[in-house]
Amino acid sequence: MSSDRRIALFADLHSNLEAFDACVEHAQEQGATEFVFLGDLVGYNADPVAIIEKVAELVDKNKAVALMGNHDEAVFADHSTRMNAHAWAAIQWTREQLSDDHVSFLKGLPLILKEEEICYVHSTAAKPEKWSYVDSGLAAWHCAESAGTTYTFVGHVHESTVYYQSSVGKLVRFHPHPGEPVPISRHRRWVTVTGSLGQPRDGNPAASYALFEPDEESITFHRVDYDHYKAAEKVHKAGLPAELATRLLTGK
Repeated sequence: MSSDRRIALFADLHSNLEAFDACVEHAQEQGATEFVFLGDLVGYNADPVAIIEKVAELVDKNKAVALMGNHDEAVFADHSTRMNAHAWAAIQWTREQLSDDHVSFLKGLPLILKEEEICYVHSTAAKPEKWSYVDSGLAAWHCAESAGTTYTFVGHVHESTVYYQSSVGKLVRFHPHPGEPVPISRHRRWVTVTGSLGQPRDGNPAASYALFEPDEESITFHRVDYDHYKAAEKVHKAGLPAELATRLLTGK
């Protein structure tokens, strides 16, 4: 692997332009050399077109990596029985905003991608098309075993969590502190849930992303303040469910 890589990991963007711009700028200030988008570009919020076009540009010009999330798939597949009413209403609205080219971009996103010692996936490496959550030690173990890589990075859960297997075989789970580098040695297997850029659910409305430094064997989770009031107002103006705007303000 080349030296000095700094991989910015963004998950669950959910059409939140204000959070996206703030996080990309923050990552660039941190010296990010690569961008990985772990799925759910759209859904919930009011700027799906801008998000798709900005991600597509980064993929095209900066060799960024983008994965498919369940909300992205829902744009062109029937997820009406797999989503709550607010989420499905947002998808129906999103469909009306997108051109054929936007939909084609979403359709072309992979479910899972492996690069040497790294696996990227939105949900879990264990049957990613099922859209299961890595929200327990058992789920993380199945994910790691299916990935077969040292590092697996996932989204979908909307809350930052790190899982690893200890030297005695015990699966350890913890929530990282923002801004504090976490050592992630290659001698262990790791599953990392990066948190949500576009709709955090841990009680903190600040956008979340992670910066992975493979050569340093380190990952740092960042929380980035952004104008969530503006993003919430856009949700209201678009006629999307009011609860979706409230979630941006409360981080829940």
